[in-house]
Amino acid sequence: MFKLINKITERLELRSIESILTLFIGSCLLVLSGLIGFILWYSSASILVVCTVLVLFLCPFALLCWYVRRALLNPYYRFSAVLEAIRNEDYSLRANPKFNQGAVKLLADEITTMSADLQSRKSQYDQQAVLVLRLIEQLATPIVILNKEHKLHHANEAFSNWRKQPWQTLRHTNADDFGFTLAENKWQLSDESLIAKWQLRHSQFTMQEQSYQLLVLTNIEQVVYHTEQLAWQKMTRVLSHEINNSLSPIKSLAQTLQDMLKGNDDFANLDPALQVIVERSDGLMQFVNRYANLSKQFDVHIEQCEIAPLLQSVSNLFDYPIEVKCDALYVLADRVLLEQVLVNLVKNAIEASKSQQLIELNAYEQGRQVVIEIKDSGSGIQNTDNLFVPFYTTKVQGKGIGLNLCRNMIEQQGAKLTLSNREDKTGAVAQCRFNI
Repeated sequence: MFKLINKITERLELRSIESILTLFIGSCLLVLSGLIGFILWYSSASILVVCTVLVLFLCPFALLCWYVRRALLNPYYRFSAVLEAIRNEDYSLRANPKFNQGAVKLLADEITTMSADLQSRKSQYDQQAVLVLRLIEQLATPIVILNKEHKLHHANEAFSNWRKQPWQTLRHTNADDFGFTLAENKWQLSDESLIAKWQLRHSQFTMQEQSYQLLVLTNIEQVVYHTEQLAWQKMTRVLSHEINNSLSPIKSLAQTLQDMLKGNDDFANLDPALQVIVERSDGLMQFVNRYANLSKQFDVHIEQCEIAPLLQSVSNLFDYPIEVKCDALYVLADRVLLEQVLVNLVKNAIEASKSQQLIELNAYEQGRQVVIEIKDSGSGIQNTDNLFVPFYTTKVQGKGIGLNLCRNMIEQQGAKLTLSNREDKTGAVAQCRFNI
């Protein structure tokens, strides 16, 4: 029987519940009309009686069928509206069917439970997305989020510092404009100068049903620097050991010969030569010991330091025109070490400047950093690659140790020292950057 009904519905192309209900109600009306008509015809009723019976029985039955059809279809329309709202991430709509029990009520309860569950999950997911974005903003390395069109969607303050302008003003800028290129599903840097300093890592993630690209820039200069430092420290230990072991007996022998030849006029001309050996031995040993300080771990006492009086104190040490500009700023640093670094940097700036040219000693806040900078008006830096290489110097009487020692003292305070040429005019600028 059911197979026959299925075949009939397929033949009649009844593929929806609306068409099936319409067919069923129409069939019932036809059957009922035929049955009433047969009874009235068989009883030889008049036409007036027939019309009266049809109106009194068929019209209420038709209205009842229409009400039943609407009552059966309305829950589906309500469920469809609720599911469409859920698909659009609107979980406030509820079905609320008129049936308070049975299959329709069970289905409505399941949809309501599913809506509440999805709303809870979406809330948690949105909170996680916000936390991720906030975490990205706190990181010190430049991070970029690109949308599916490979345009800037979000970034952090480190990226703003890297680009030297707020990332918000660069929103929707193409990745190519930043020097990021996608080749064989791998993001790369197109600028050779950036490749030498930065490493680009990437990953893909989904947030709020949208696909994004996460690009992280890592400064490999720090890695290279620490590797170089370890190499210099190892070489320092070897040089210090070998040179001291060689110079100590030479100095001792020279002093012994001086003592033995005292008062002997025949060897009086040897005393100046022996004295030169002793003095040069002392000088070389002092030089080696001073070089060993490049990797020395200082006894650092970090405290909150007010910058303005510190800069003024450094300025007062020199009889030279120094202009101090500083806001009411504080940094966490070792005051003694920081003052020593600033003294060395100001001394270098004075030596690099022409006679009585102004030295600028400034401090200001930049993003999440406090920057202390020393600007001179000298000839600038000729070879920036060798600035922090031990023994390298452009000064006639220089030892090539001062800048490296300054960087060591600054980094042990959790800060960073950089030197570069000025952009506004000829000269150099040294910057000590402290994180807030």
